[in-house]
Amino acid sequence: MFEFNIMDIFQSIIEAIKYTISIALVVLSSMFIMNYLINTGVMKKLSDFIYPITKNLKMNQLSLYSIITCFFSPTVGYSILAEGLKDEKLTEKELIGSSLANSFPSIFSHIFTFFIPVAIPILGFTGVLYIVLRSGVALLKTIIGLAYLAVVSKSVDFTPKENEKNKIKDNIKKSWNSTLRFSKRMVPVMFITMFIVIYFTKLGVFEYLKLLINPFTSVLNLDSNVGLIILTDLVNVQAAMIMGGGFLKESILNPREVLIGLMFANVLSLSTRYAKHSLPMHISIFGAKLGTKVVMINAIITFILDILIITGLLLWQI
Repeated sequence: MFEFNIMDIFQSIIEAIKYTISIALVVLSSMFIMNYLINTGVMKKLSDFIYPITKNLKMNQLSLYSIITCFFSPTVGYSILAEGLKDEKLTEKELIGSSLANSFPSIFSHIFTFFIPVAIPILGFTGVLYIVLRSGVALLKTIIGLAYLAVVSKSVDFTPKENEKNKIKDNIKKSWNSTLRFSKRMVPVMFITMFIVIYFTKLGVFEYLKLLINPFTSVLNLDSNVGLIILTDLVNVQAAMIMGGGFLKESILNPREVLIGLMFANVLSLSTRYAKHSLPMHISIFGAKLGTKVVMINAIITFILDILIITGLLLWQI
């Protein structure tokens, strides 16, 4: 069915190596810099700067400090809520509102340590749009949470604790180790994915796969390759971005189609992602009943917002 040619394999390997080296250098350099800035306490300084300004807002100060703390440590931010509930300084309604309001602060550092250094070098301007969409969902959840807190909050005084400052050597070591761990996952995935995209394009495999996926994507009037991004994302989000970047590079898909694929996969993987990551953390902090409740509320709102974005993308014509 497909014609085997050793030169196609050789050329695909060379092209994949060139792409991997050029993009990996940008991605890993950016990631190290972003990690170092976070580890030097940029987020902590932000929270210390904002807190005196915002502490007079008509909101439970415990909720407010949790939201600000989530900018540099989501785990600490949620732990503050758990302690507040335990000490009866925070109601369950305030905790739920705070968890929603923590959405954007919780992904803020992730934007700098993953989305910007990874999505933009791989996807270009499409990566910028993807970051805007993903962070936009989190921002809307934060606004919903703040609006809810404005209704249910009561005034409780809270004095934040002082945190120890990290040394420069420790920050460099921590940032380097974090970047190195990520590179061990990303570089092999990037090379293999790009090799597959390039080689399969030469073989015409994607044309064949399009025939298999077409019945599903044709319902939404989408290119079948969008389905490939969705399927890949369910296995590995980095691989899906790399595949999307390959499709953009080869002019197989346009930015709109790549964004739909990535956002659609985000919806399909929502339950798995929350079950594997959010649920264990929330249960460990808030207990089984309340932790599950908080995760379910967040997941439902995220699902609704993602569907609205996908609908808008489907109606958007380039």
